[in-house]
Amino acid sequence: MNHSIEDLIHRINLMHDKAMELHRVRNAKPDYDENLCMNIAADIRGIAYLIAKDNSNSEITSEIDPRK
Repeated sequence: MNHSIEDLIHRINLMHDKAMELHRVRNAKPDYDENLCMNIAADIRGIAYLIAKDNSNSEITSEIDPRK
């Protein structure tokens, strides 16, 4: 599997959005939903895992052709 640069941007932005959601849920009130926080954190780790398992020995691809 080889992510394009745009795929990486999308996944990193998704991780950021999930982290912001986690922050809001965790700090919303003293009796926060711990299960929801754990699920959001697991989503973030899952996305990070997919990025980490990307084949780093292959060509860096882009959906945009700069030669046009």
